[in-house]
Amino acid sequence: MILTLPDLIDPRGLRSVRDALADAPWQDGKGSAHGRTRDVKHNRVIPRDHATSRTAGRLLLEQFSQHLGFKSAALPKVIMPLQFCRYDAGMAYGDHLDLPLMGTANGAMRTDISVTVFLSDSSEYVGGDLVFETDYGRHRVRGQAGEAVLYPASTLHRVEAVERGTLLVAITWIQSQIRDPAKRKIVFDLAQVATQLEAADDHAAQVLSLRRSQFDLLRLWAEP
Repeated sequence: MILTLPDLIDPRGLRSVRDALADAPWQDGKGSAHGRTRDVKHNRVIPRDHATSRTAGRLLLEQFSQHLGFKSAALPKVIMPLQFCRYDAGMAYGDHLDLPLMGTANGAMRTDISVTVFLSDSSEYVGGDLVFETDYGRHRVRGQAGEAVLYPASTLHRVEAVERGTLLVAITWIQSQIRDPAKRKIVFDLAQVATQLEAADDHAAQVLSLRRSQFDLLRLWAEP
């Protein structure tokens, strides 16, 4: 499931993150790549352990924790520290796969979900589309500022060359409480429909039935 969340970061939070990145120490992104990925990675990043990255990362994680759609879709168990990336004119990141395991301060984590958060508005750059090659064909995303896309970490993907302007994104990886993406989608769909019916405020019996199914599946499938 490739899921776009158009309002993951609210305008105030977005301004705070961009302000935090104003004087960021950008470095060649090849230093954070592995193996042959270095040959196709042409961007700039902020070291994860730099104070700027930690500050901006905390701001984004606060937004994640307040977004019900994000929590329902990802069911996060572990979230990697965020990596901030910059693509200026001529920069791109060719076809690549994300690593299945990544190291954290508490040991290795499994990468079930990859997340890209757009920090630039699409009017600020030309090119730079995020493109996925899936079993069902090509899927292209051109996000607005504050928007995020969640996708299985096993998906072949790329960032096409920026022709003009600057694209800023934050990326991270999640180990979910439900490993299987098909099962996660079922639980997410149930949660979404129940939430919509709750907002209508006249479907109490149906909401209880949906929530029961959602919760029972979580008990069956979750690895907390």
